[in-house]
Amino acid sequence: AVVNEAVEKYHLTEEEIVNNGYRIYTELDQNYQANMQVIYEDTTLFPTAEDGTHAESGSVALEPKTGGVRGVIGRVAGSNKTGFRNFNYATQSKRSPGSTIKPLVVYTPAVEAGWSLNKELDNHTMQYGDYKVDNYAGIKTAPEIPMYQALAESLNLPAVATVKELGIDKAFEAGEKFGLNMSSVDRVLGVALGGGVETNPLQMAQAYAAFANEGLMPEAHFITRIENASGQVIATHKNSQKRVMDKSTADKMTSMMLGTFTNGTGISSSPENYVMAGKTGTTSDYVSAWFTGYTPTLATVVYVGNDDNKSMGPGMTGGAAAAPIWKNYMQAVVDLP
Repeated sequence: AVVNEAVEKYHLTEEEIVNNGYRIYTELDQNYQANMQVIYEDTTLFPTAEDGTHAESGSVALEPKTGGVRGVIGRVAGSNKTGFRNFNYATQSKRSPGSTIKPLVVYTPAVEAGWSLNKELDNHTMQYGDYKVDNYAGIKTAPEIPMYQALAESLNLPAVATVKELGIDKAFEAGEKFGLNMSSVDRVLGVALGGGVETNPLQMAQAYAAFANEGLMPEAHFITRIENASGQVIATHKNSQKRVMDKSTADKMTSMMLGTFTNGTGISSSPENYVMAGKTGTTSDYVSAWFTGYTPTLATVVYVGNDDNKSMGPGMTGGAAAAPIWKNYMQAVVDLP
């Protein structure tokens, strides 16, 4: 991931880095990284297919105020593809974010439009022209449901109804503000559930950092500076932030995402004695599972999915497949400085 950033952002080549003795200084923290590596060596935490192979995964933990990546893992231990520039699921994958997109393109625009957190949302309309939608496993709690509960339970019907009422343009504008590539996404209501959107843990950690950082989204990065063999600094990262929402909206969104852990899809996923906010995500047929969570000092995202984009099997939701990895990591690092 670090080499990729040096190549893509600072236009260096691998040969230059190796042959010229360049030294790359990063934001990575040895303690955060070591804890993440220990977890990714425990392959029992990852869904296993009938042939015995485990699902792949990537994870990123970054500091919300600076965007500095403290820990990153690009694949599960034991993967047979090794090398200097292995494919990295944390930074290079392109996967649908599932319901982790809802806070970004559905509920942030709703709050910005002045909707109260307890506004009753449509939880029964299933057909919009040719587009049909349903809640996970057919769950229906009531004809209407408060917005904060719709987010906590990750219900699909209220999310689609909200985008329908606000307008698809609002969802796309929000996605772009949060750094998602919306240029090739079909302008349909399915965007409320992540349909057509492709992203990775690094990009999602950067987006969620805005909620933890009072509405300011930092530029996610690994490298602080690069020196040549003589010690001369040839490249330096300059911290930058972009306002994607005001502080009031960020605070309200965090208030709702606390519900993921107290009365939603992430119950029992929070580290003991700590308050967390976040969101689970699952794509159709259990192809991808996500867990995003944050505190004021750390935003961590975990993605889990099969290498061939096949289903991981019934029940492999974000709360089941990704949450245990996320919880184990956060439990280990939450007290680190």
